[in-house]
Amino acid sequence: MERLTVFKRVLHHTSPVLLLLAVGAVCAPLQVQASSNHRASQVRQVDPAHAPVVPLKNLHSGEQFELRLFDSQGTLRTEALTELRRFLRCARTGVDHPIHWRLTTLLVALAGHFPGKTFTVVSGSRDPSINRSGHRSNHTRGRAIDLRIEGVSNRVLRDTIQLSFGGVGVGYYPNSSFVHIDIRPHAAQWIDFSGPGQRACYSKTVTHDLADGTAERLSYEQARTRGCK
Repeated sequence: MERLTVFKRVLHHTSPVLLLLAVGAVCAPLQVQASSNHRASQVRQVDPAHAPVVPLKNLHSGEQFELRLFDSQGTLRTEALTELRRFLRCARTGVDHPIHWRLTTLLVALAGHFPGKTFTVVSGSRDPSINRSGHRSNHTRGRAIDLRIEGVSNRVLRDTIQLSFGGVGVGYYPNSSFVHIDIRPHAAQWIDFSGPGQRACYSKTVTHDLADGTAERLSYEQARTRGCK
């Protein structure tokens, strides 16, 4: 029943590009040119009975955790959701929050796409009392994660997510060390040229900056001079 419920939710909420964790023949990955030096490809379907383990590492605490969302029969392990909730707790206060099921299955799909790679979590849940956006942030609602993947450039990770999933917000931080991923009703993307500890500087021309490589070439100071959104 748990497995069927997950399927129903996934089939209802994901885009036609990807039926995440659906049983059936896998599609050949669609190759796209992200820039002259980067390539991304579409994430393939995943059979829950053969779902990969997601190797996670917490950047701040050094804690490691292997997310096993399904057992060998393809049944959802509800205890895994509790374990993930605890692992993604607020780094400063220890407050945790239930993690949205779509974000969880997205991590599993990415683990299948980048096998054997460790996912380093820069930020998971955040306590609303210390979050600048308060309750408005998806980080305070278990709907967002900032991460990087071992051996995968943040540009390739960004483009892979953008290509493969619907209803996902993707924040690209070329002068920092992570990609922001969140779950929302409609897809969104942005570029923030700020680095750690710097005030946000959002691109006014996201599509253009991604297409011609400006996103990777522009420093924070240059972005500020050009003008921020």
